[in-house]
Amino acid sequence: MKKFNLLFISLIAATLLSFTRTEFEGKITYEISMEGGNMPPEAMAMFAGSELEMYVKGTKTKSVAAMGFQKTITIQDSKTNTTVMLMEMMGSKYKIKDSPAKDDKAPEPTVKVLDETKVIAGYKCKKAEISFKDESGKLQSTIVYFTEEISNSMSSNQNKHFRAIKGMPLEYEVKADRGMTLKMTATNVSKEKISDDVFKISSDYKEKTMDEIQKDMMKQMQGGGQ
Repeated sequence: MKKFNLLFISLIAATLLSFTRTEFEGKITYEISMEGGNMPPEAMAMFAGSELEMYVKGTKTKSVAAMGFQKTITIQDSKTNTTVMLMEMMGSKYKIKDSPAKDDKAPEPTVKVLDETKVIAGYKCKKAEISFKDESGKLQSTIVYFTEEISNSMSSNQNKHFRAIKGMPLEYEVKADRGMTLKMTATNVSKEKISDDVFKISSDYKEKTMDEIQKDMMKQMQGGGQ
């Protein structure tokens, strides 16, 4: 269960850190809902009320995903091409060490903008279907609702299938482990000034790999401390 949670959160963070914008400054709040999969009811209940907050200022973005007892923070600056991922759980704070970049040779995704529209958080959004191949080469598809009123460009190879969307996704899905799907739906978009302090990182995060964090969590669950 713990391993699933770590992969679950890192998947969300990988998706969220991909957004870079230059025109919109403010905060977007997303509701996170979970569908499908074979998680037990008590585990599903643990994630009830999960949400994600995204702060945007110039070339900088910060996403804060709060799910159950875990919080994942991702800070990106497209100008310096830097990304920092932080994780808080069970009273511990971690700074994730960067993994070597993979040579992504997957074909570009296909985007089909559909006729359907709907209003999300006060913004008119167009519906689009994106078709792409996953890491195993299997063809996948996902539905995105995006607004052209807020600019959007994608910079992460992990989620390059969103790059061709000509606007900010305000509702989209992410495939997770165990056949689950995470649905992100914006509930509020606030244009406001964001302080530079929002993007600062405190010194109390321990830098570790995901494997090392997994071991720490197992120790804590077994009562062995860190």
